[in-house]
Amino acid sequence: MTPTEQLIEVITFSYEHSTWVTWLVMFMGVFQSVRGFGIAFRDNKTYADMKANPDKTGIAQFYTGIVASILTVVIFFLPYLIQ
Repeated sequence: MTPTEQLIEVITFSYEHSTWVTWLVMFMGVFQSVRGFGIAFRDNKTYADMKANPDKTGIAQFYTGIVASILTVVIFFLPYLIQ
């Protein structure tokens, strides 16, 4: 089995075994990611601007967006991981 076929199998399995709770948590994760990146880039155009800004809200929201994105992907693949 090729890596592409394995990936398709994992995605299909996770999609078929997701419950409404999984989709709700994934929606909240995507929402938090978009919100975090939106707040981070509202006043700061680049990552360097976020680091240089004395108000650390932008950099904190940037990292919040990254963590929420990673957790959303993990939540999607959770049914496959616990099988």
